[in-house]
Amino acid sequence: MTKITLTGSIGLAGIGLIALAGPIAAQEFPERPIEFVAGYGPGGGHDTMLRTMARLIEEQDLVDVPINVVNKEGGSSAVAMGYLNARAGDPHYLMSITSSHIATPLTSNIGLDYSDFTPIARLGIDPELLVVNASSDFESLEQLMQAEDTLNVGGTATGSIEHIVTMQLAEATDLDLNFIPFQGDGEVVTALLSNQIDLAIANPGPVADYLDSDQFRALAISTEERIDNLPDVPTFTEQGVDITISLFRGLTAAPDISDEARAALTEMVTTLFETEQWQDEYIEPNAVVPLVITGEEFADYLGKTEEVYRETLGELDMLSQ
Repeated sequence: MTKITLTGSIGLAGIGLIALAGPIAAQEFPERPIEFVAGYGPGGGHDTMLRTMARLIEEQDLVDVPINVVNKEGGSSAVAMGYLNARAGDPHYLMSITSSHIATPLTSNIGLDYSDFTPIARLGIDPELLVVNASSDFESLEQLMQAEDTLNVGGTATGSIEHIVTMQLAEATDLDLNFIPFQGDGEVVTALLSNQIDLAIANPGPVADYLDSDQFRALAISTEERIDNLPDVPTFTEQGVDITISLFRGLTAAPDISDEARAALTEMVTTLFETEQWQDEYIEPNAVVPLVITGEEFADYLGKTEEVYRETLGELDMLSQ
């Protein structure tokens, strides 16, 4: 497998520019260890994705330097965004992003938003599951919709996609739902295992093992059709509830990195995404739908997603301004 190496600006600027500008000193990227930044705690979806990526990139010999995963949890990824922003111009930092990368700036005055960073790639989308503890009395969405008491719902972060799904569920069914935000998927799983919450809205990755071991039960999924990995889980729509929203998973880099460094980072991750190991060890086990986009296409996608979130969160009166 070819290693990802950047020398000067040959890759994007072309040989003609070198002839005009004279000799250019070779500058290889990466020059030192790369840091993958997870905005949530260990064991959650961000952490799992990045640790799998780091291990497989090293196993595939795609770079010559180590890759370290660090957890900068807090503020629904606001802490991680601040950490990455402080590394402006340095391409050796790559952060995992999901809906919180869009929602947190809309619901909190953190002084940053998605456009302040360098989009690298979307690797796919995750559906959302409605999950209960297997000891719960709720065996179907129909039974859940008959609940008269307030139900506590766990998810990651205020204004996250889990919060939006919870609000949509409340509006569609007249259920009295109390959303409880946690710092990461791992905390949500722990809360559901110990029956601290009545149900959770989560993507398949963090709860897959608990579904397989019959500790959790999934009552609905947010895709338009059932997915192959969870064929027995009915969609919300086939049960009469109009919820079809999914989480995106992607990567962004620090602001103001060079075009050459951005191209090198993009090549590194997209090369990984094409490997059989990535499909076998991350995509399939986590039920991710692999829809990869990069560069300006990914930037446009983030812009359109921000518009949808701004409208939805505005309807929920959750915008910070």
